[in-house]
Amino acid sequence: MRAPGPAPEQPTARWAGIAARLGPRRGHVPSPVIRLVLVVDLLAAVLATGLVLAFGADRAGPLTVPGVPTDLLLPAMAALVCLGELIHVRLRHGDAVEELALSEAAVVGTVFVLAPTQALLAAFLGCTLASTLRRRVWIKSLFNVGNYVIASAVLIATVRLVAGPETGFGVRGVVGLALGTLAFAAVNLVGLSRVLAVAGGVDPWQVVREQLRLSVFMAFGTAALGATTLNVALTAPTLLPFAALPAVALVYAYRKAAQESDERERTTHLIELSAVLAGRLDGAHVVTGFLAAAREAFGADVATIVLLAGTVLPVEDGPVTVELDGSGAHWRIPDARDLAWIHRVTFPPGAELLDGTLAPGAGRAGLLAPLEAEGAPMGAVALGTASRTGLRARDLSVFTPLASALAAALRGAQYQTRLHEQTSKLAVVVEQSSDGILVLDGNGVVQLWSPALTALVGVDEAAAVGRPLSRLVTAVGIDGEPVDAFQAARQQMSAVSTRVNVELRIIRPDGEPRWIRANHAAVFAGEALLRDVVIVHDMTAQRQVERLKADFIATVSHELRTPITPIKGYADLLRRHGETMSSEKRAECVRVISERADHLARLVDDLLLASKITHSGGPRHDIHLQTGDLAALTRRALEEFPDDVRRIRMQGPGRPVPVACDPLRVIQVVTNLVDNALKYSEPMTAVEVTVAVDSTGASITVADSGRGIPADQLERVFDRFHRVEDPMLMTTGGTGLGLFLARELVHGMGGALVATSTLGVGSVLRFTLPTLRPLGPLPDMTGQPTRVPVARSEPTGPVGSRSDLATTVAVGRKPAEGGQ
Repeated sequence: MRAPGPAPEQPTARWAGIAARLGPRRGHVPSPVIRLVLVVDLLAAVLATGLVLAFGADRAGPLTVPGVPTDLLLPAMAALVCLGELIHVRLRHGDAVEELALSEAAVVGTVFVLAPTQALLAAFLGCTLASTLRRRVWIKSLFNVGNYVIASAVLIATVRLVAGPETGFGVRGVVGLALGTLAFAAVNLVGLSRVLAVAGGVDPWQVVREQLRLSVFMAFGTAALGATTLNVALTAPTLLPFAALPAVALVYAYRKAAQESDERERTTHLIELSAVLAGRLDGAHVVTGFLAAAREAFGADVATIVLLAGTVLPVEDGPVTVELDGSGAHWRIPDARDLAWIHRVTFPPGAELLDGTLAPGAGRAGLLAPLEAEGAPMGAVALGTASRTGLRARDLSVFTPLASALAAALRGAQYQTRLHEQTSKLAVVVEQSSDGILVLDGNGVVQLWSPALTALVGVDEAAAVGRPLSRLVTAVGIDGEPVDAFQAARQQMSAVSTRVNVELRIIRPDGEPRWIRANHAAVFAGEALLRDVVIVHDMTAQRQVERLKADFIATVSHELRTPITPIKGYADLLRRHGETMSSEKRAECVRVISERADHLARLVDDLLLASKITHSGGPRHDIHLQTGDLAALTRRALEEFPDDVRRIRMQGPGRPVPVACDPLRVIQVVTNLVDNALKYSEPMTAVEVTVAVDSTGASITVADSGRGIPADQLERVFDRFHRVEDPMLMTTGGTGLGLFLARELVHGMGGALVATSTLGVGSVLRFTLPTLRPLGPLPDMTGQPTRVPVARSEPTGPVGSRSDLATTVAVGRKPAEGGQ
C-alpha cells in the first residue's frame, strides 16, 4: 500500500475555503488507520510472545545446513528475507499499491533451519531492514512489519504443530508447509483488505474475492520455490544457481502480468480523463478531476498543477498551485519549485522528464508539461512518483497531449463560467424587470416570456412559450378595430427599420382591458426576420391619468359654468332693467346671484383643500378640534336639505353625544354623505341617517336605496376626482371630490369612514369618532323628535367669524361634491 506523503505547509487564508471544500491536509494520517496499525502490532507482539512460550527459545530447527555455522544462520536467513522483500512486483488497487514479494520463500527456509523464535526474529529483522532500505514512511512500515510478523508466526506455528517431531520434508512436514502457506496467504490478504477499507474506503470483501486466487497461487509458488531451493542447498549445493532460475521466471511472469494489469487500468483512467475534459464542469472541478485521473492513469504518487492568474475561476488575483495526493486536493500559493516549472516549460516551451530535485512531492522522478491555450501560457502540470522506473519517456509522450487538452478544457470552462455569469445577469434583468420582456422567432412564436408579462397579460410562461403571440393576446388598435399583436409591428419592420413602437389595447382573459406600448427590436438575416425582442410597457395607469385629467377638466368646467350662467344672467338683467324692476324682483335676483356665488366659492374651496391635502399629506392644518355634540351637529347638517325633508329619516339617541371633533368639518362631512345618497337614489326613496353610540365610539351612518357601488370600486370612490359613472354618459353632477374630502377630514379628526354596498340594493357609508365626557355645557337635545322637520336657519354672528364661515360652507349644498 502506498504511504501518505509528507506534511505540507498550511494554506493561507486566501485558499482556506477552497482547501476545506476540496480535501483534507496532505500528509494527515486518518485516526482509523493509526488504530488499525496499533491493533496489528499489538497482535503481532502477542503472537510472538505466545510462540516463545509454546516452543521455547532453545529448540533447534528440523534441518541442519552443512558447512554453515549456527551463529550465522540467523543473520543469513534475515538477509534472505530482506532480499525476498526487495524483489517484488507492484499491483495497484485504486489509490493503494500491493507489493507481491518473494519473502515467503525465505520464511519457509527459516521455518526448517531455525528454531521457532529465531525464525520469527529473522522474519522480523528482514522485513524491518527492507522497509528501512526502501525508506517507507513510518505508518506503512509499522503496518507491514506487524502484519508480516503475524503471518510468519502463524506459518511457523502451523508447520511445527503439524510436522511434530518429524524432520525434513516428510509427509507431515509437506502437509504442515501447505497449511502454513495457506494461513500465511490468508493473514496477508485479510490485512490488505482491512487497510484498503480503512484508508481508501474499498469494500474489504471485494478485495478478498478479487485477490484470493492470485494470493493462493503466489503463496504456494513462493513456498514451493523456497522448499525446493532449501532441499537443493542441503543435497546438491552446486545446483543452487539453477534453483534461482524459477525465481527469476516467477518474478518475470508476475511483472508481465502486473504490466498488463497496469495497462488495462491506465486505459480505464485515460477514458475517465477524456470524460473529465469533455464534461461541462467549472474550472476547479476540471482541475481536480484531471489530477485525480492522471495520477491513477500514470501510477503517480502526486499530481500537481500551477495556474497563472485569471486562468480558472475562482483564481483571479494571483497564481495558485493545486496538489493532489492520496489524502485529497490541496490549494496553496506557488513555491519556488512551482515557479521553476513555469519557467522551464515556457522558455523554451515543451515537456520534459523531471529528476528528484524538481519532481512533485517527495518523488524520485516526474513528468512536466506546459498548459497553453490559444497561444497564451496558462501554467504547468506535473506528476511525481517515488519509484525510479515509474515514469518514463513513453509516459511523457502520452501525458503531453493530455496537458494540451486540459488547457483547452480550462479555457472552455472559463468561457462557460463567464457565459453563465452573463446569462445569470440577463436572467435577473428579465425576472426583476417591471416591464414585460418577450422574444419571438420569425413567425411570431414566443421563445421567452417574463414574469412581468405574466402579470400584465394574464397568461403564464408555461402556457405562452411555444405558441404564436396572436393566439395569446387579444389586441385592439387605436381605432378600436381588432389587430394581430405580432403583425401590427411586423408590417412596419424591415431590415432597414428594425426598431418599431406600437401602442395597443389588449383584453386580458379575465376581461380587464390594458393599454400597452410594445417596443420591438428585430434581428434580420437579409430580408428574413430571425428574432424579435419586445419590451412591453404598461400604459394603463398613464392612460387613466390622461383620461382623469380630461374628465376632470370637463367636469370642473361644467360645474363652474353651472353657477356662472345664472350669475351672469341675473347680473345682465339687473344692469338692463334694474331700475324698472320691483324691489321683490331685485331682491330675488340678488339672492340667486349670492347663492350661486357661494356655490362657486365652495367649488374653489374644495379644489384648494384637495390640493392642500394632496401636497401636505392630510388636512391637519385645517382642523380645529373641540368638543361637539354629534347628534346636534347631524341635525344641523340636515337643515341644509329643506326640499328633501320627506326623504330624510334620522334616528339617534335622545341625549347629547359628546365627541372630539371640528364642528365645521363634521357638518361638511355629513352634508357630503347625505347629498351623495340623495343624488344617487330614486327621487321618492328614503335616506336613513342614524347616530349611534357603542363601546368603540360614536358613529353616523347614511344608508340609501340607490343603484349601489361595484365591489371593485368601494375603495376607489374615496379617490380624488373618481366617479363611478362614465363622465361622457353620467347623469349626475359633481367634481368627484366629496367623498375624498370626507374621508380625509374624518381621518384628520381621528375617525374612520367606510363604505359597503350591494348593486341594485343601495349603499351604506359610516364614519366613527371617539366619544368624550362633556367638557362643558352641551345643548339639551332630549326633547327633540327623532324625525326632524328640516327648516333653513340663517347664519348668525359677525361677518367673517368662524360660525358664519361654518354656516356659509354648509348652506345650500345642493350640487354634489362626492361621487359614486
